[in-house]
Amino acid sequence: MAIDGGATPVAGRSSDRLAAALVIPLTLVLVVLIGLLYVVFRPVRVDGPSMEPVLLSGDRVLVQPGYGFPRRGDVVVVTDEPRPGEDLIKRVVGVPGDTVEVRDDVAIVNGENEAYGFPLTLAAGTRPYRLPAVTVPMGTVYLMGDNRPVSFDSRDFGPVPVDSVMGRVVAVILPPPRAHALDYGTR
Repeated sequence: MAIDGGATPVAGRSSDRLAAALVIPLTLVLVVLIGLLYVVFRPVRVDGPSMEPVLLSGDRVLVQPGYGFPRRGDVVVVTDEPRPGEDLIKRVVGVPGDTVEVRDDVAIVNGENEAYGFPLTLAAGTRPYRLPAVTVPMGTVYLMGDNRPVSFDSRDFGPVPVDSVMGRVVAVILPPPRAHALDYGTR
């Protein structure tokens, strides 16, 4: 017994053994979760309003690298294109062979309105964006932000090589009130 009146652990106490038995599995679970987070998925921070209202500036998202060829509607992270060292998060609007035209910040893909953009009210004196029809070349994708009036995207730098697509955004993980998976439906 300790002189200061404090309790001393008794060798073999069941609560101490239980605590020790829990530490190892919990540590392993933590290591596996961190491994999944950084190997299977990559966390990326959203910077700017170009994907509002789906993704907000400051959101932390999980990106699934190497998921296959991007499809129309996917929200993807592009690395080093067009700005080296900077990740861009945009929506795939056109894939190889698609014809993309922009009228009043609305994308027209193969003659039909693209379903994801949210053209917001333009500031006074701002002219709506128009782009004549372009065909997306093989090996590239055409990207646009959902908040079309403020997005820096393929309208500015053209289609991007598929090789520069790091992966698809699968979920918002932070802040906790905004945590949700992105729904790509069954395709």
